[in-house]
Amino acid sequence: MVDAAATVALETLRDLLIEEVKFLSGVEGQVEDVGRELQEMRRFLKDADKRRDIYNSDIVHGWVSELMDLATRAEDVLEKYAVEVASKRGAKNLKKRLKRFACILGECLALQEIGKETAGIMSRMAELTNKLESLSKGEGSSSFGCNDDQRLLRQTYGHGIEEHFVGMKNDIDLLVLRMKNDDRSSRVISICGMGGLGKTTLARKIYQHKDVLFCFEARAWVCITQKLQPEAILQEILRQLLPGENNERVTRMEEAELVRELYDIQKQKKCLVVLDDIWEIDHWNILKNAFPLAESKSKILLTTRNELIVDTEFVYKLDFLTEDESWDLLQKIALPIHQSEANSKQFEAIGRELVRKCGCLPLAVSAIGGILRGPQNPGDWNKVLKNMDSYLKHGKGVDANDKRVEQVLSLSYNVLPYYLKLCFLYLGCFREDEDIEVEDVYLIWMAEGLISADDKGRNETLWDVAERYLNELASKCMVQVKMDGVYKSCRLHDVVREICLSKGKEEKFFEDSQGKIRRLAIYLGDTDACSVAQFKKANLRSLLLLYEGRRHLYDITKIWQDLLNNALLRSLKVLVLEHCKFEDDKLPRDVRKLVMLKHLSIRYSDVREVQEFVCKLPCLQSLDLRSAFHIKLPHSIGKMGRLRHLFLEQSSLVIVGGRLGLEGLTELETLIGFSSRLCHTKHLLKLTNLRRLGGHISDIETLSVVVDHMTKLKDQLREASLLIHVEHDLSSELGSRVIDSLMHCPLNKLSIDGKLRRLPTWDPQLLQNLVHLVLSDSEIVEDPMETLQHLPTLQSLWLCDDAFVGTEMVCGSKGFPQLKSLILEGLRNLVGWRVEEEAMPNLSRSVT
Repeated sequence: MVDAAATVALETLRDLLIEEVKFLSGVEGQVEDVGRELQEMRRFLKDADKRRDIYNSDIVHGWVSELMDLATRAEDVLEKYAVEVASKRGAKNLKKRLKRFACILGECLALQEIGKETAGIMSRMAELTNKLESLSKGEGSSSFGCNDDQRLLRQTYGHGIEEHFVGMKNDIDLLVLRMKNDDRSSRVISICGMGGLGKTTLARKIYQHKDVLFCFEARAWVCITQKLQPEAILQEILRQLLPGENNERVTRMEEAELVRELYDIQKQKKCLVVLDDIWEIDHWNILKNAFPLAESKSKILLTTRNELIVDTEFVYKLDFLTEDESWDLLQKIALPIHQSEANSKQFEAIGRELVRKCGCLPLAVSAIGGILRGPQNPGDWNKVLKNMDSYLKHGKGVDANDKRVEQVLSLSYNVLPYYLKLCFLYLGCFREDEDIEVEDVYLIWMAEGLISADDKGRNETLWDVAERYLNELASKCMVQVKMDGVYKSCRLHDVVREICLSKGKEEKFFEDSQGKIRRLAIYLGDTDACSVAQFKKANLRSLLLLYEGRRHLYDITKIWQDLLNNALLRSLKVLVLEHCKFEDDKLPRDVRKLVMLKHLSIRYSDVREVQEFVCKLPCLQSLDLRSAFHIKLPHSIGKMGRLRHLFLEQSSLVIVGGRLGLEGLTELETLIGFSSRLCHTKHLLKLTNLRRLGGHISDIETLSVVVDHMTKLKDQLREASLLIHVEHDLSSELGSRVIDSLMHCPLNKLSIDGKLRRLPTWDPQLLQNLVHLVLSDSEIVEDPMETLQHLPTLQSLWLCDDAFVGTEMVCGSKGFPQLKSLILEGLRNLVGWRVEEEAMPNLSRSVT
């Protein structure tokens, strides 16, 4: 947890201090000492994360929390320089700058005081890291070992019977069929899903199924859990596969001998081995040598929360119960058998709301059912409904110490690598049941310094690393994601979100140890959401003001003043002001004081003009200006050399004094909203670091320039979306050449409004990322389906307004394997539309 705070401070040091503080006589050495100490802390935490069993102690947790506070204090010391120095960058003459720095020292910094603060921080930091490092070397581990009681409580067995079981019929049928199939592609079957979903229950149903019992000569069930003990696990498997074997001989066998004997047994017999609750890829890599996957008909069944454990084999993702199944489960547990059907009806409305609050997670439904078990009345159920979070967290009812839901889901959090924990916790800022756009998540993570530059691979950007982090969280079933070729949005399951909030409070993520708010998301319009009290104790790093009234704006004038009067904003790195209304339709001038700001979003707010001071914010790396209103932009936006991500709304831009220049945005990685009508197209050629490009092209000459540039960048472009609307005949020699070249670009979304006459020669191998395609007014004569049906990733296709002028279209067998949405509108000559067998298997929406 401390690592992210250290990373934030080091980012500040790198981005602001190295250039400026070298001029401050007597300060450079102190700053470097702090930086080195933070780097040492980072190294320690990487090692500590690999030794989680040693650090399971309240005392140790207290040390780590204090270390995190020290890191924040160290960051504050660094920023005392950065705020002043970075905000006075106007002086270009070296002599004047040195003079100004001397003034800063005399007026604001008080070197002796800062030196004392720095020394105190480093002294205590060294003391704590020494204590923690002694544990990592094995000293004192007996005092701080893992909780064996919890491990024993999680032990599972193949012979157990579920007292209350609902659903999973289709899951059981499919997996039993896989078990009976001798196909080599199903040698290892992995049941994957978040904690509490019923993976062990499903595995047990498969293990005990009569068809499976008939298929296999020998079976074994072992529970792995988090603390892998390879020798003990292999011994237990051998005992179960050879029940008559001498136990003493098995106990004496070395690990290598166990591996060889198990390997031979599974080649001689058709065996089924269940490895329940396997956590790490390394654990599987250690154990798999005992299984002859390519040389026998034996099978391995895994249950895991990590879908990447054996992702090259058959992975079965277990889904949540339906609402009906969840209600059925709740009734079986909570309502006594003698309850009449009429009496049960009194509880149904409340019960269905309860299971919805549980997110249809079997473990949560079972826990609530246990709380409600026995003679009850609807009033008791209502009481539980109103206090669901407390009941699920603390347990109540039959067993006052029942905290199964929290314990099971906390395990998933506890085993996250150190670099994912804070990224996960940040998602707790967002509202329950909210789909969060992943680009917002990436930009905020980067601005907060939660994405480590050390994790960048060759030719990778921080955005790529953030995307990888989200993928890891999703693969570990901590985050639910929606895809559209790439990740589009993510969310937390309701019960997981409660764990997120609980851990965030425990880890001092939202508030520091003095109770000062670090990160705050306010949903404008909520009752009491904008209370001044929220700002009275705040030292904000991140502030999100969000309004769900998409067709309206929320006036934040008073809120902004309350914020300024009560909160410390000098360290604010993230400011999101969505759907907000401002006085005079301009950003408050106080924003210019936010010199540490890295991410600013005024998406869909009523700002009609971006003031010059926004372009002078020294640390700004991402700027979202997408707006439903006409918005004036100063030319200086094109000179923001630090800017990496720029989002515009081409339909509403007004550039003061001509077209927007882009020549100074040399670090830009994301440019969304580029417009050939409003931007200098040739400046695009200077943006050699682009990874994501989205734009509107209105003339063939610009299209030619853009296509040539995209072709040069094709090895680094991750996403590209183009809306082409030109009056030029695209079937001309120039038009055909440019459109054919476009097919070699890495496109995700493409919309062409213009006369093509024919489809270009589209090689499916070149269009591996094309997800959305719109063709309008294209006047294509030959059936376009013959070409389009082979695009491997196409999910949405629109053919409109004489896109096709022929009379018949045919979708061949197995065509459009991924297509979900098909819109055919304004095809006036179309009289026949034939779809052959097994075509469009995933189609869920069509308009013709």
